[in-house]
Amino acid sequence: MNSLSTSTLDGEVLANIRQSIAEFLQRCGLQYKNVPLDETWYSECCQEATKRGYPMDTILPYMSVGVAITSNAYGHLPDRPTKMWICLFTAVCTCMDDIMISGENLVHLYRFNELFANCQPQGHPVLNALDELLREVACHYSAPASNLIVTSALDFISSQAPSYPEYARMLSGVDYAYAYFVFPSTLPPREYVQCIMDVAMIVNYANDILSYYKEEIQGDTANYLSLMAASRGLSKQDALQKLIEKTVQLHHGILEFLRPHPEAYDAYVGFFNGYFKFHATFGRYKLEEIM
Repeated sequence: MNSLSTSTLDGEVLANIRQSIAEFLQRCGLQYKNVPLDETWYSECCQEATKRGYPMDTILPYMSVGVAITSNAYGHLPDRPTKMWICLFTAVCTCMDDIMISGENLVHLYRFNELFANCQPQGHPVLNALDELLREVACHYSAPASNLIVTSALDFISSQAPSYPEYARMLSGVDYAYAYFVFPSTLPPREYVQCIMDVAMIVNYANDILSYYKEEIQGDTANYLSLMAASRGLSKQDALQKLIEKTVQLHHGILEFLRPHPEAYDAYVGFFNGYFKFHATFGRYKLEEIM
């Protein structure tokens, strides 16, 4: 265990977080293990981004995030170009979320939707990359999924406006895009669309739970669990427990709904198990310190 990281939390808080995460995994049938980054896939994705002319000096630090989520959470998808697209989309969105939310870059963000709708070049190379990727989505997902993936991405960009923090939380996770990514494009939407809202909530809530420890040791007080605790007069630990309970119920409800549709069921199970593996890859979420 890394004492430099955990020293910011007292023993009781650390023990509570460890117990809560272990309970969440147990109730969802998950088991922790270190997952290495797929270096071959990483090399291929970097080559593709370079070939496309993306600003690699800016995007390269985020390619591992795209590789990790695609190889784990979306590894069940049969179409390799679709997985490449998800990887690049994730890397670009993660980069944008990190570097585009302050200073002059905000001006470019505010104009993204306008320029996208008018087919005009964006004001920043990272945004040009995202613009290009969104115009390709119909090559990988048919309507209505492709429409809603684009809508989710545009909402995500709008959420970067700092003036509306509570409303922004509803938009900022690109959750519907990642929910639709779960199901292969060959699968009829009628087999899964009724639970897509629940899958989108799983995308957000599981991330909130699994990133909680990392955010606590970093002193982040603007994350969802901190805001939820403050708004409801709860301790952070109680807020974490409530979110775990809600997430477990959602997960098992999705399984029950999809059970009559084996292909959709298997796609969701592959995603859910892989989404946890993504959080255990390359130390980004520091779960190895508490497991």
